[in-house]
Amino acid sequence: MRPGIVVGVAILTIGLACASEGFPPGGPEDKVPPVLIASDPAERAVNAEPNQPIVLEFDEIIDEQLADKIGDFILINPDVPEFEAELDDNVITLTSQEALLDGVTYSVTILPGLEDRDRNATVTPKTILFSVGGEEPITLSLVRVTIVKDTLPGAGAQYRLENEESGFGYTWEADSQGQIEIEAVEYGRYVATAWEEMVRPEGWQETEEPGARDTFELSIEGRLHEKTYRIAVVDTTAPIVDRVRTPTSRRVVVVFDDPLPELLPLIPSMVTLYEASPEVWDTDTNPDELPPDQVRARRLEIENVERIGTNEVRITSAEPLRTGRLYRIEIVDVVNVSGLISTAEGGRAFEPTYDGAAKFRSEPLELPDGSS
Repeated sequence: MRPGIVVGVAILTIGLACASEGFPPGGPEDKVPPVLIASDPAERAVNAEPNQPIVLEFDEIIDEQLADKIGDFILINPDVPEFEAELDDNVITLTSQEALLDGVTYSVTILPGLEDRDRNATVTPKTILFSVGGEEPITLSLVRVTIVKDTLPGAGAQYRLENEESGFGYTWEADSQGQIEIEAVEYGRYVATAWEEMVRPEGWQETEEPGARDTFELSIEGRLHEKTYRIAVVDTTAPIVDRVRTPTSRRVVVVFDDPLPELLPLIPSMVTLYEASPEVWDTDTNPDELPPDQVRARRLEIENVERIGTNEVRITSAEPLRTGRLYRIEIVDVVNVSGLISTAEGGRAFEPTYDGAAKFRSEPLELPDGSS
């Protein structure tokens, strides 16, 4: 959920004309995404009331399956106060939890991805501006930003402005070219930060590198700020087991979330393979959420461990793993290219999915073919 917007679902009575619910049966197929046709306050209005809701009307009904997350498609700047978002057919209503700030210019952006009932999604953002109180005009300022990650555009990178005096801020996301244009930022002194957010399996990243942050001031005399931010992704998490494959009953292929160095010493003692207790073999609970003592019930002997790819390791067990049972694999002391070391907590539970019969130690084990 986007910070600053609380999502709700409500049946509303709003004095806006309802758009058509779609083409009549037998008519042309709808291939056009929803279009914003009206708003209250209106675009560039200067007399919005501090306690009035923000109403956005579209030309067709929004997919009701988006109702519980409609706030994810709305970005309001600055970020105070917080808003509750509600969907009713073709109307989105944003209700502030506190009064809007008098004399402040607000921007409301409908982000790409908003769908109608035929799953036609918007592909470009749409922004309206308005100011509160009737005395202050729309703030005439412009912030133009380009974010570069290494040598490529920082598509989807985050950009944040923090006002050093008032404390409120503006948040934006770069387009596919790493570019951002923010209009009507209130005058004042700002600290700006550009970064990229990544989640597992890539790992949490931070980009507090030189050039990713600066300080500037917007004023009547200096209304334009243009800046290029160069960010670098820094890995801050140890490698974890992202996926597990079982091509045969005694072979387990582990895929880490990070690339591994070319020279990677591996020995069987680095690998721990457990069979879970029988009472959890058929559990509906996410295996990674089970108590460790239930998943680490019996330890299996490891015959061999070898690297087979950029981020893949193949383990050979001394005894076969059985389908329909639950296992957990842990590999410790594996160092990724950033120098971070894997731990037991980065392991993963899995159920074998190989085809064919289980192979015991006394039976011949097929030779490695490189494809695992």
